[in-house]
Amino acid sequence: MSDTDKMMAFGSWLSTKRLQLTAELYSLSVNTKAPIDAVRLKAGHIEATQQILEAFTKLYRGDLNKFEVDYLGKDPEKEDKESTDVP
Repeated sequence: MSDTDKMMAFGSWLSTKRLQLTAELYSLSVNTKAPIDAVRLKAGHIEATQQILEAFTKLYRGDLNKFEVDYLGKDPEKEDKESTDVP
């Protein structure tokens, strides 16, 4: 299985998980006996999943170097200097 296939499978899983959590949140929100903390917790799960999906989408569709700068805090200029230095 190629890396692209693996990434597509993971992205599909994330999208499905977000839809599942949204359905669960709706189910909790219409249940008058559900504690408010359960609703808040489920909303937090959706928010976290959405953030992961957005970062993953940027990685999949975008440039790896830009992703490393934006999400990993790498400095491309510093890495270029290190790679040109000969010990």
